Amino acid sequence: MTRVGIDLSNLFSGAEYSQEVHELEAQVLELQSEIQQLRTSGSQELEAKIQELREQLAEGGVLEVSLALVSPNPDQPRQTFTEESIQAIAQSLHSDGQQEPIILMEQEPNQYLLFDGERRWRGARRLGWQTLKAVVIPEPELLHRRVLLANLHRENLNALDTAEALVREISHQVSLNEAEIPRLLRTAVRRLERHGHLATLSDLVLAPLEQQRESIDQFELDTTEKSIVQILLGLQLNPASVSANIFPMLGLLDDLKQAIREQGLGGMHALALQRLSAKNLLDKNPSIQKDVIKRARARLLKQVITHKLSVAQVRKLVAEEISRHTKTSKPSPTQRQVEGLIRNVEKLEMNQLERSHLEQLQEALRNTLSDIEAALEHHA
Repeated sequence: MTRVGIDLSNLFSGAEYSQEVHELEAQVLELQSEIQQLRTSGSQELEAKIQELREQLAEGGVLEVSLALVSPNPDQPRQTFTEESIQAIAQSLHSDGQQEPIILMEQEPNQYLLFDGERRWRGARRLGWQTLKAVVIPEPELLHRRVLLANLHRENLNALDTAEALVREISHQVSLNEAEIPRLLRTAVRRLERHGHLATLSDLVLAPLEQQRESIDQFELDTTEKSIVQILLGLQLNPASVSANIFPMLGLLDDLKQAIREQGLGGMHALALQRLSAKNLLDKNPSIQKDVIKRARARLLKQVITHKLSVAQVRKLVAEEISRHTKTSKPSPTQRQVEGLIRNVEKLEMNQLERSHLEQLQEALRNTLSDIEAALEHHA
């Protein structure tokens, strides 16, 4: 491992450097917060702030780190790395070299965890590189939150990665089972909607932390629900939007999740295709086979990816497919007549009929039965 600049291992260890570490972390977090706000507002200052963050981290010095000493972060919010994106970054590294250092956290001597730059790390490995330039920061006390903040707005995570990252973060902070979190948030949002608080909730997304807490305390929510709402607002996310548009991704079928990760399928496109499931169709047509539904979904998925269809186009295709599988033919007049006769006979209260009437009915049914048997022999 080659060092460039000052000795970072000393900078980030030892009591004599604690003030420098504190100041560096504070500056980095402040820049991250500004970047998130600029992302939300679409400001042209965004790229300048991102560059300022890079320069701030590089002030402590840059290392040449062996790729063999670096491990990906299992809590990295971004879990989707498409073949195209890795190939593109590999080509960029090959033609232009490494322009910016990756960011690492030292877990133990000569063992590092990626904080930022996993695509560059993957691209370098594909090229057979042995080292990458890197800066090392102290491992944060709340690792996942820091990584989430660094990626959530800047990296444009897909909805599935975002949903999984958010439930991990909430579970970590509130000690909840991840599977319970979407349901708890959904319940909280419905209660806020009933009490007319959704507009206030939206206004709190970019409000100061103290204002967020004061307003949340006024909501008709229990302690756990308030905690979930506070965490999402602290990440500059609207809890109502997360409940409606992000958390539903967690319930997607496995083939749709795979398409999001590997083929770039959009989250809303996936939700539209989700309607083509056995759960939705078997109630409408019990005779349909599950493998038929799966093949139909795969066929539409291929169309969506190949032709880059809009969400509205996907919804229309899905509706047509569902109609095709659940449509029943219009009964003929003869069929309606037969079904009517059967219903009329079934409705008769035999115990209430006089004997003469029963005898007449028996004779009629006996004669009809003979005709039915003859007709069946004819159709055999």
